[in-house]
Amino acid sequence: MYAVYLPFRLKPSATLSAKKNQEEPVQHQWEMSMEPVLALDFGISDILNVNFRKLVIPKRTNWEEYISHGSDQWVSQMALSQLFDERPIWPKESLTERLLDKGFNFSDHILRRLLSRVAYYFSRGPFLRFWIKKGYDPRKDPDSRIYQKIDYRVRPPLQSYCDANSANQLKHRWEDICAFRVFPYKCHTTLQLFELGDDYIQEQIRKPPAQTTCSSETGWFSYNMLENLKDRVKVRFLSVFPEPGSEHLLKAATESFKKSKKMCSKDSFIRAEVIPPEDNAGKEDVAEPNNLEDDEKDDTEADNVEEALDTYDGIDAAEDGEISLQSHSYMNMENISRTHLQELFGSFPSSEAGGDRIQQEVAATHTSDEEYQIYEQESDGNFSDESD
Repeated sequence: MYAVYLPFRLKPSATLSAKKNQEEPVQHQWEMSMEPVLALDFGISDILNVNFRKLVIPKRTNWEEYISHGSDQWVSQMALSQLFDERPIWPKESLTERLLDKGFNFSDHILRRLLSRVAYYFSRGPFLRFWIKKGYDPRKDPDSRIYQKIDYRVRPPLQSYCDANSANQLKHRWEDICAFRVFPYKCHTTLQLFELGDDYIQEQIRKPPAQTTCSSETGWFSYNMLENLKDRVKVRFLSVFPEPGSEHLLKAATESFKKSKKMCSKDSFIRAEVIPPEDNAGKEDVAEPNNLEDDEKDDTEADNVEEALDTYDGIDAAEDGEISLQSHSYMNMENISRTHLQELFGSFPSSEAGGDRIQQEVAATHTSDEEYQIYEQESDGNFSDESD
């Protein structure tokens, strides 16, 4: 007897198909023609694609014209779009929690599909992986500084607390984290300055920006100001750590915050000195320094402002791994050719009696340079001890 095999195809369950159609947004033709929105480079305006066309910030998509009014997709898309009407830049965690509060619970895949219709995000820079409203370029708007990111990394002595709670799959509300009511369960948390419930931080980020352009390293803030804000975040989180063992870290973070606050004040002082008097009229408030602690400034620090800034640039750089320290051109002054100086003095009239004496003094300076090297090393060493 021969067995006869008839070709057949299993028909999917009508219930499962209906459920999938409800959960899975259909990709329309208009979506396929949208500009790229995922992981755009922060320098995108300078990038040319394979067709030698300049890539730009994605334009707003009129999704309302393509989705049936009143449908489930319409309701979901409208709820998300309204959040971007509130503010143009959102962390994903904050978006998810706000949507949950409104009764929307999307999978990551569906949320990304909905987001890609109205927003985009950068792969690096001060708004890293934050969703940004289409048509809005934070690099051209100084007011976007309040929406920049700030990272908090848990120190190794406290990471066991995070590991234990992560293993138990415990999770805080995002609102409570931003209000510093709880200590994060993640060892690395990216926050948005705008959402942080701290009066000092909110006061600082609303001051006129120190930068005239938005850099990929620090955005619209100076390096010292960004470090000061990070120190403030450390103090606030360590203050609510629920277990013993964080006291010494809190003390160190508090001292670091005080020092970085002084550095920001010196930044304001230097900027005020650099601005010509005629350009500084009416700008006294811009250069107004932050409130200092009651203790007076050290005379040595006041005399060595540039050295202080250079030394502080190295604090926590390896820990954060984000800020690219820039080399200072003025540090190459010691490499000026002594031969050039001799030629310069030699160009003066030598017929005068003091001409030969001047050249001899230049030669004597050449032999005493080692003393200046020793003095510089001692000065740097002393200041380094003060900064620790």
